[in-house]
Amino acid sequence: MWLDNSSQSLVDDFWRMSGVVETFPRDLERPLALALPIALVSLPRLRLRDIETWLQQRGSCFEFQCRSRAIRGCLIAFRGQGLIFVDGADPQDERRFTTAHEIAHFLVDYWRPRENALSRLGAKIAEVVDGLRDPTIRERVYALIGSIAIGVHTDLVERDRRLDDMSGTLWSLEDRADRVGLSLLAPPDAVLELVDLSPRDYGEREAEVTGVLRSCFGLPAAVARSYSHVLLAQSGRGPSWLETVGLR
Repeated sequence: MWLDNSSQSLVDDFWRMSGVVETFPRDLERPLALALPIALVSLPRLRLRDIETWLQQRGSCFEFQCRSRAIRGCLIAFRGQGLIFVDGADPQDERRFTTAHEIAHFLVDYWRPRENALSRLGAKIAEVVDGLRDPTIRERVYALIGSIAIGVHTDLVERDRRLDDMSGTLWSLEDRADRVGLSLLAPPDAVLELVDLSPRDYGEREAEVTGVLRSCFGLPAAVARSYSHVLLAQSGRGPSWLETVGLR
């Protein structure tokens, strides 16, 4: 199963709240504006310092507790709202994936846990989740069990993230946010409806799926290659044993 039930419900909620379902390739900008309290900000040659400056110009004193460096994207979420920054100098396919990745992090790591906490403990827990007051013992226990982030929530998309390395620790399709983001852009069922999985050679099947992900769904090359590996494996059309050991 590509998504568990909880993750699939996040994808379904996003499209339900937006009231529209984009055709492919999806940029997600209009559905994002309709579905979630998130502003999408494009800054050229994005660095952490640029985000801090942008926020300071608008009255915020937020600072990253690390050195400034170039990044592809960033999510900052607070009080139920968010800002997604993307590098406006990146190609459109990279910006598309960065946006989807950060939307997924907002849904998975911030919005859903926050909504669950409000539902279970009432509106006053928002003061705790937002870092405006210390939690009671009961609230502290719930936050620990539910892995609720307290205060400002951030996520960064690093520039040197090795999306073409399936064994790399920075890129794993097992990561829930990656799965949700890819499901927003290129749902597995929609991809598999368009591809020809009949070629006997795995390399041909991989090239077919990667090509469709690039041309029809607008994914970056490295992301498309990695995603094609997983889709082929889950559909039972991964490499044969002989191909795996390099004998064919």
